[in-house]
Amino acid sequence: MYLLDSNVYIRGFRDAAFGQELLEFHGTQVSRLVVSAVVASELLVGAQRPDRERALQRTLIEPFRARRRFITPSWSTWQLAAAIDRRLRTHVGMRSLLDRRSFFHDILIAASAREVGATVISMNRDDFALIGRHVDVTCVAPWPVPVAA
Repeated sequence: MYLLDSNVYIRGFRDAAFGQELLEFHGTQVSRLVVSAVVASELLVGAQRPDRERALQRTLIEPFRARRRFITPSWSTWQLAAAIDRRLRTHVGMRSLLDRRSFFHDILIAASAREVGATVISMNRDDFALIGRHVDVTCVAPWPVPVAA
């Protein structure tokens, strides 16, 4: 199962060639994809115009919600994310990173992925590697070659 980080979608929106790769990956892996409510929220914040928000709702959020492939963090996910955040705060030099809302979102995405057994696909593997020191989560760059079942 795969969970795509918002930066993958954003690059797909901005870079036509990458966007085509994203569409192809979605097309071949749709049955193995989940969409995180955290990622959807980040994308909705960036959808500055009503037409972009509607397109995002119509093409990504609603199709995954209808298929029950839209994951919303449970209370246990929030608790895990808070524990990861606390552990990271014990390290000197982490304060500026932890003060970024986007980094806590990455923690929450990692905790969500762990709870459903998904691999995170992200352009930002460094942050997920750091988070991965505190929670068992796999993060890979686009596009992983699926293992035959």
